[in-house]
Amino acid sequence: MGAQLVKPTIDIGIVTTNPEAMADFYGTVIGFPPLPDVPMDGFRVKRFQVGECVLKIVTFDDEPGGRAVTGTLGDSTGLRYWTVSVANLGQILAAVEGAGQKVVDGPTEVRPGVTIALVTDPDGNLLEFVNRPAT
Repeated sequence: MGAQLVKPTIDIGIVTTNPEAMADFYGTVIGFPPLPDVPMDGFRVKRFQVGECVLKIVTFDDEPGGRAVTGTLGDSTGLRYWTVSVANLGQILAAVEGAGQKVVDGPTEVRPGVTIALVTDPDGNLLEFVNRPAT
């Protein structure tokens, strides 16, 4: 038996110790619309609408002791990046660089009409943008 989904999308959670910079990056620089924050016992969740998905920026009252591995795709195993398909890659990359964040790879045309680029958020997490024709 497989999972019986009640929502056809996934949500992504990023734990941070830098909530203001992360919220500014995803909300202002990238332009994901903010949703109401969700206060929980011991942590707070800032949320952003990403298409039909939700991005959750999580900050704990007690700062986590460990840090995620950052770097490029092949630097370690595990969840390394997430992908957003867009129609305005050039504008997004200009906004990312204008905000002082890095475009770490690309833009690269991987097949006719499809261009990708990887950027880092303020915590060093990788976000891939794919510029492709709308379906």
